[in-house]
Amino acid sequence: MNLRQNNQTAQRSLILMNIFLLTIHASLLVFFAAIGVGLMAFVNVFSVLFYTLSFFILSKNKITVYIFATFLEIMIHMFLAVISTGWNMGFQLYFIACVAIVYYADYFSVRMGQRHIKGIGFSIVSGALYLTSLLVTRLMGSLYNLGEVLELTGLVLNSVAVFGFVTVFFGMQTRLAAFYEEELGRQATHDKLTGMVNRHFLVEQLEEIYAKHDMASSWIAILDIDNFKGINDKYGHLCGDFVLRTMSELIKQICGDRTVCRWGGEEFVIVGSDSAPDENGRQTEGAILEDIRRTVAIKDFVYDEKTTINLTVTIGVARYQEGQSVDEWVNVADARLYKGKQTGKNKVVETD
Repeated sequence: MNLRQNNQTAQRSLILMNIFLLTIHASLLVFFAAIGVGLMAFVNVFSVLFYTLSFFILSKNKITVYIFATFLEIMIHMFLAVISTGWNMGFQLYFIACVAIVYYADYFSVRMGQRHIKGIGFSIVSGALYLTSLLVTRLMGSLYNLGEVLELTGLVLNSVAVFGFVTVFFGMQTRLAAFYEEELGRQATHDKLTGMVNRHFLVEQLEEIYAKHDMASSWIAILDIDNFKGINDKYGHLCGDFVLRTMSELIKQICGDRTVCRWGGEEFVIVGSDSAPDENGRQTEGAILEDIRRTVAIKDFVYDEKTTINLTVTIGVARYQEGQSVDEWVNVADARLYKGKQTGKNKVVETD
């Protein structure tokens, strides 16, 4: 996943969090107005306006500003809510939930290429306000006397909201972290330009097959685009990238479910087995590889709708021989590729 995709995913997640916070504060506005806590109803008017404005802040990619402003809003709001309604209403629980907000937002701030938010500092501030509100309400009482029934109702609702909040956002972060981890794993095993598995992945796969003694009837082919350097020199590297992508699509299409790898540069490796014929019933590597060679030779590679390039490929192929190591097997195919290059190119070489 590129930086632009990272930014889009991260921004969508922060927008979702902002929608959640806007919904919470709109509900609190109605709630406080209904129970006659005028101060907090007034505060929530500004909170709703703030989270509405935050969509504009996020659209401008001002992630750090958003995180600091959101943290400040929540701290002020919850401190006033606790001293207004008392400790028994449970609004202090949001100080704990705020820690989840900070680390969640920090994660996506980094994903979007912006600076790290010091989560530990925010957590300390949140904890300090939690204890301060406890002392204030115990020593001075609350600004509004709401009665035991209403306090119990508020405590239940706030407890459910906080548990729900923490569950949802930690769940989202876990899924997104797993997604990014999977994507990083894919980047480590796949070529970015062509989408094929890379050399590292293929070597590991071959070693696993070798360890299981499952190499019988297997073959490996190394394909090299003839005179590829001349394409880069004449038309530029963007054209060269176009050729590699188009070539990879052609090879994958012909090879079906056989393993196809970008070995490096303009070289591709194909691994197959005669025991697994393709959809056309072809069971020999020669027919498949000759099909690739012939298709490339007659194909027009049209770049930028005005540059037509004609290419050929040379392919060295080796069947696995009992007793060979993986390196020895690959080296046989590589030597036959070299032989093809030295004897005219545009051919499939299956023997020494």
